Amino acid sequence: MSKLQLEELPIEINIRNIKSKVIIDNNYMTMKNLILNSYEKIPEHNVPVNVTFLVLDGRGQITIGNNIYDVIKNSIVLCPPNTTMSVSAGKEGLSFINIKTPGIKILK
Repeated sequence: MSKLQLEELPIEINIRNIKSKVIIDNNYMTMKNLILNSYEKIPEHNVPVNVTFLVLDGRGQITIGNNIYDVIKNSIVLCPPNTTMSVSAGKEGLSFINIKTPGIKILK
């Protein structure tokens, strides 16, 4: 077991040139804190796995397929596998947890 403090994790720059803090990265899942500056964007791309977004701070939009979701603190957006998605930060920027897992059933 271990305990982490999100604010103490080092910031890296990911493959899309976005600030990222790696929380978990193993064969079963990845969990990262992605941090977008004011009006910064993650361009549209296809995701082959389930992606869960949990907004920590700021405002923005998450686009999943043809659906555009306005997001604020505590918003949760689910993206199924083999779907196109993009993220856009608002004026305040956007910080969110991004969780990628293989195809699993989502409970409602």
